[in-house]
Amino acid sequence: MSQRHRPRVLALVTATAALAALAATPSATALGAESSGPPTSTADIKVTNRVTNSVSSHAIGVNTPFWNPYLTRSNTPELIRRAGIKTLSFNSGGPSDLYHFQHGGWLSPDPNGKNNGGYQDLDPTFTFDQFAKTAHDAHARMLVHVNYGTGPTDTKAHPSTKEHPKPGDPREAAAWVRYANRTHHYHVRDWIVGEETYLNGWFSNPAHPAPREPDAHTDKSPAAYARNAIAYAKAMKAVDPTIRVGIEFFPADPATAHGPGKGKLKEWDDAVLHTPGLAKAVDFVDIHWYHTTFSGKFDDASVLADTANTAPVLKALREDLDRASGPRHHIGIVAGETNSGVFPTQQQDNAVGALYLLDSNLSLLENGVSDIDWWALYNGPSATKDGGWGDLGLLSSGKCLGDQPKKHCEPPVGTPFAPYQTLRMLTTALKGGGAILATTTTGGRDTLTAHAVRRADGTLAVVVLNKDPKQAQPFHLTLPAGYHTDRTLTWQRGDSAPATHHGAAPIRLAPYSAAVILLHR
Repeated sequence: MSQRHRPRVLALVTATAALAALAATPSATALGAESSGPPTSTADIKVTNRVTNSVSSHAIGVNTPFWNPYLTRSNTPELIRRAGIKTLSFNSGGPSDLYHFQHGGWLSPDPNGKNNGGYQDLDPTFTFDQFAKTAHDAHARMLVHVNYGTGPTDTKAHPSTKEHPKPGDPREAAAWVRYANRTHHYHVRDWIVGEETYLNGWFSNPAHPAPREPDAHTDKSPAAYARNAIAYAKAMKAVDPTIRVGIEFFPADPATAHGPGKGKLKEWDDAVLHTPGLAKAVDFVDIHWYHTTFSGKFDDASVLADTANTAPVLKALREDLDRASGPRHHIGIVAGETNSGVFPTQQQDNAVGALYLLDSNLSLLENGVSDIDWWALYNGPSATKDGGWGDLGLLSSGKCLGDQPKKHCEPPVGTPFAPYQTLRMLTTALKGGGAILATTTTGGRDTLTAHAVRRADGTLAVVVLNKDPKQAQPFHLTLPAGYHTDRTLTWQRGDSAPATHHGAAPIRLAPYSAAVILLHR
């Protein structure tokens, strides 16, 4: 039986379009490739000593939806280790609020009906214990979304109904914590109550109808979610006081928060935060960062330029959290999902998606996010609006869509897409954790961006990206005193893996390329 594939969207939808073959071929190094066009002025990149955020060694993770079967392949732990991924998230999108961990894992019937995005048909293909084993073998920690939407007494014969609702139960979540941390000593520290609960049907947007997040609670208001989340947190922490509990939160853009269909999301956030007792009960909010999709601009240049919106959105979010929690309690921010778009696009597995991953993740970390989980390790191919196909996974699922000829299928299972390669560069820059340093860039083109990390061992990693598809970009580094180049990792469009160079730092980047310059004192 063929495996179903659904992209990570506001709902998971059936994929129905053709595939194009994906082939990765080596290309010239990003250090020396030339381009046509008029000369570009040299950009000056200045790395300062001002710290904007501190990050842990496990800041970069990935989602592992249980409806994709390839997590348990024998080579998956090695692919995770090679990428430098340090956290696996047990999150499957909408089906997470139908999932029950007991008896090997099973799904409740969807209280919104079987045609609600096909959630209830996305059956688990691996158990929670198999997930934990993969995390152990990959030397990765775990993050878990507990079922908020449906209760463990659901059965197909007697499902939850409006007349007899069977909503999620804090006792089941507490039992999961006990099973994971007391019985099996999996040491799962971070837990999240529900999954995109703000899409549970409390409001709807007739202009953009979408399946609802499964939620059998009679009261679907944000205040009800907050009150229930408090009960979940108390029950779960009674089992293990060392865990952290997070809640679902929409990262509203202050520039568009009051636009059509978006004001209700900001209203949800405000109501949740101002529910009495909420700020003291939870430890972090889980935002799903798909700002590119909400901006409504989907061309390559707009997707790559969208990272400029990260700072104002997170600044507003930080201010909201601080007002709600007060000076003595700091609510953290986790980006539990992110990709270059919610819907499948051809950008997601090519150079645009690769450069976006590197730039966006560092932008999020610069602006106060502590942990980021990319969607996803494996996802599967899906139709795109332009008639092509896209895959939100870092690794190929090796599948074809519908009745398309076999020649239009993905490469073999486990083949890395381009974003996997720049993720390797990201985790190299962040190896061991450390401090994110502010940088300034003057001159050059606005498609050149830079980030810097002072790693825990005192070394410095400077990440430079050229997001121009045609023009090479010369640049000059101005660094804190005493640093000397150790080696440089480079990647550009078409490369099958990052290349390592020893010697002097580069002074020029090819079109659609990136460099991680590692320096020591």
